[in-house]
Amino acid sequence: MKIIEPQREIKVLDEAEVIVVGGGPAGIGAALGSARTGAKTILIDRFGSLGGLQTQGLNGIFSFVDPELHSGIVHEIVGRLKDAKAVLSNDEIPAWTRSPIKDRFMQMLGPDKLPKRMVDTESGWWGRWGYCFDPEYYKYMLDGMMEEAGVKLLFHSFAAGAIREDNFLKGVLVEGKEGRRAVLGKVIIDTTGTGDIIWKSGAPCDEGIPAGEKKGSKSGYLSCFMIGGVDQAKFDAFRAANPEDWPGMYGAAGILAKAKAAGENIRVEKIVVTQHWDMYRDGKIWIMTLLHGAEEACWSTKDLTAGEIGMRKQAVTLHKVLKQSVHGFENSYIDRFSQYAVWGNPHRLIGEHVLTYNDMRAGRIFEDGIAISNMPPDVYEVAGRFAYDILPHDIPYRSLVSKEVENLMAAGSIISNGAFSAAAIRYCTPTICTGQAAGTGAAMAVKNNVTPKNLDAKIVQDALRKQGARVSVKDVSPEALAPYQFIQKLNIAERRTDEMIITEEEIGMY
Repeated sequence: MKIIEPQREIKVLDEAEVIVVGGGPAGIGAALGSARTGAKTILIDRFGSLGGLQTQGLNGIFSFVDPELHSGIVHEIVGRLKDAKAVLSNDEIPAWTRSPIKDRFMQMLGPDKLPKRMVDTESGWWGRWGYCFDPEYYKYMLDGMMEEAGVKLLFHSFAAGAIREDNFLKGVLVEGKEGRRAVLGKVIIDTTGTGDIIWKSGAPCDEGIPAGEKKGSKSGYLSCFMIGGVDQAKFDAFRAANPEDWPGMYGAAGILAKAKAAGENIRVEKIVVTQHWDMYRDGKIWIMTLLHGAEEACWSTKDLTAGEIGMRKQAVTLHKVLKQSVHGFENSYIDRFSQYAVWGNPHRLIGEHVLTYNDMRAGRIFEDGIAISNMPPDVYEVAGRFAYDILPHDIPYRSLVSKEVENLMAAGSIISNGAFSAAAIRYCTPTICTGQAAGTGAAMAVKNNVTPKNLDAKIVQDALRKQGARVSVKDVSPEALAPYQFIQKLNIAERRTDEMIITEEEIGMY
């Protein structure tokens, strides 16, 4: 059934040179990159604060930050959090939530057989998983950074559509307290995490799982929640006494199997159970891997509603099982649910180059590289494994710009990349880096009176380097890359089962 909406005038709420839609990590990088490059910039978000998955999604971490690869805004943000004592130090992180790679090979081979940088540092895959921080302070800090840069914020504004004329976007339509309004701009950057503007503008895009048992599915989504009131000492002792069930961040497999056999609403084999996110050591435990079906789409209102309800039901069941079975959880309670889920496979931009898993495996360098990523694709839920089989690689400028719509850009997981490579680019560190590049590129396009599609990537690279950002692996020393090359040869992988549900050749294509 359809209805016909009467024709109406839409008031213009605001105008800018660059419009950034979505205030998560990609949007943060894009808005700061644009405004600091001199463009009048508006950042639109549907929530009342910035941070996206890192704040509303309860995922307050920057994973695998490597100062030899990641600089610019992500380096600045981590530095500001450290200065405010709003980030955990290495000494405060539980040993079992650090990467086991370094210790394992120190014991097996000895320090003389390892790359010197792996022995001497705690960066990348061989050190800390990431920097965990206080998400409430982060919200406040980001407000200040936007104010300093001159970014105009529009909170409580849902981007309902794009205003398109031929192969150009004139702006976006937002729904807020005043109803529907228009925000006009010269360059639009989609940083929604779900490709809302890409999709709604009619620009070419991709979505879904392209191969394997789940081919054609939407991949669904997962969520997390926080438990409070846990006796950490008792839980640590219980974990130490049951190493087969608690080998690292993932755990509780035996407990969940028994609960599932008893008819409980358990949809996963094991879960992440960690105090890594507990900034102030006050008995908080972070739980992840509540799943909603692979056929569910993150752009469907009905699917999202069912998913949010279903995942809260799973959270309550998981908490009950932990409370009954795990020492230290006896007096615990659910402290917070995530405000939204981690999307499985959203709409992704199609640009002149589609970044693939094989590009990552090869550590590929591009002439138009604008950021470096070292994050292994987390295809655990889709392919049944998480492998350290890639090398630091470039992300090309061509992957940030729509192939068809002249002034449409993207950052984060929804850039022009495959379904499996997106499972790496979606992490917060490469997301902020691609955001900074997209924002800088958008501003330079405005300055040079060209569209982002027609902008020379070298102009963007030069501007990023002036901001202190690294743009290509070719600028990185061999010593900095040596640990990654060493680890890649070892074929380290976390596997769900012995049998792969998709071939490595198929994974590499996307």
